[in-house]
Amino acid sequence: MKLVNFHTHKPQFNSNSICVVPYDVDSFNLYSSSHYKTIGLHPWKTESSEISQWLGKLNELAKQPDFIGIGEIGLDRLKGAPLKNQIDIFEKILETANECKKPIIIHCVRCWTELIAILSKSKYSELPKAIHGFRAKADVAKQLVDNGFYLSFGTALIHATPELAEALTLVPRNKLFLETDDTEIPIYEVYDAAADILDSTIEELVSVTNQNLLTFFGNTLSDKSK
Repeated sequence: MKLVNFHTHKPQFNSNSICVVPYDVDSFNLYSSSHYKTIGLHPWKTESSEISQWLGKLNELAKQPDFIGIGEIGLDRLKGAPLKNQIDIFEKILETANECKKPIIIHCVRCWTELIAILSKSKYSELPKAIHGFRAKADVAKQLVDNGFYLSFGTALIHATPELAEALTLVPRNKLFLETDDTEIPIYEVYDAAADILDSTIEELVSVTNQNLLTFFGNTLSDKSK
């Protein structure tokens, strides 16, 4: 069974891993067919004058079976358009995700209250949703899990702070993913760190994340990972 790398911009070819690779709509033509792919519009790009064009292209590409999810998308209080504008764009993308019946992968920086409020609306509440690169505190992790989010932890686990380690322990195994994001660190090092914090084995976590991958993406997955 392969190690699931839930979110990586640098997929490891010829490795014992299943990679989910995010592509931004402005560079969608660069994708290869070797890994699972998601399509999104990063909140850092929300200041662009091309935002309307990109939203239209995202709506078109999201319907293609090549893309198993919508992401990364989200909110960032520190970078990108003013938060009000980001929220408007985010909700437009959520409408696309609803229409395509595809899960969402979220980038969130210091906007947890706004994010939970938006995704608690009845029209979005059934969307499968995951936070990628989670590194906030345990109380945030608990609030997200209580609101139905999956959480994906990255290379910060290798030298985890006590707060991040505590957050990891609060995530039910059936809501857990692991990832490498934009680093070149092998995914097995993240699994090793998570197993140590959780007093588990790498094999147990591999089994869990493989099942979570199937559950989260549902019938949008092909047989590629089998």
